[in-house]
Amino acid sequence: MSTVYNPESDIIAEIERLELDSREIRRRIEHVRKNEDQRVMNKQLAELQDQISFLRQRLPDPGNGK
Repeated sequence: MSTVYNPESDIIAEIERLELDSREIRRRIEHVRKNEDQRVMNKQLAELQDQISFLRQRLPDPGNGK
């Protein structure tokens, strides 16, 4: 039985991994005491969210029937 490679599944898996990383950083931000550390973590979180947005744009629109 052969399997068909679906590149979209790789993108979805990467998005899920990045979302897990984002959740972990959000939890860590809540417990950070230093403002500088919080700024760095917020920047990391923003970068992760940018990556997630970029990857979502690469996925086909589920409403277009493809």
